Amino acid sequence: MQPPRYSLMEIERRWLVPAPSPAELATLPCRVIEDTYLDGTRLRLRSIRAPDGTVIHKLGKKYGRAGASSQPITNIYLSPEEYQVFCALPGARVVKQRYAVERGAIDLYPSPLSLAVFEIEFASEQEAADYAPPEFVGEEITGQEAYSGAALAARYAAGMQAFRHGA
Repeated sequence: MQPPRYSLMEIERRWLVPAPSPAELATLPCRVIEDTYLDGTRLRLRSIRAPDGTVIHKLGKKYGRAGASSQPITNIYLSPEEYQVFCALPGARVVKQRYAVERGAIDLYPSPLSLAVFEIEFASEQEAADYAPPEFVGEEITGQEAYSGAALAARYAAGMQAFRHGA
């Protein structure tokens, strides 16, 4: 696949992990990430709150798999006002906490998902293929559509809808 113009190649691998205890996470930097996958598109609206309170907004597009662990992606940074315009569009939203660990990150997805995912990015497909993951990881979910950000956001939104309606 020829990467789209202006895109970068995102090369990453992902694994399910047991949820760390609050004590294990207490000393790690944490960013709160809110992702909205806009309905009918491959667009992701993202808000990132850093530990110091700084907020970054961006709009990204992932173009689909180009290799075992890679896909082209483009991002543009948005002002708070631009971000609010996109927030008005329909989409599936999920919030996660991202903790920096072992050259990668652990993303904690709250209930109703209650998932923990370790992910790490690489400079090349070869580096990704050669990587030996840490002992704490479980099943590898790289490339599994059921664990894509969009699929997790849809499951989160459906679970929250059921919760609000008493199901």
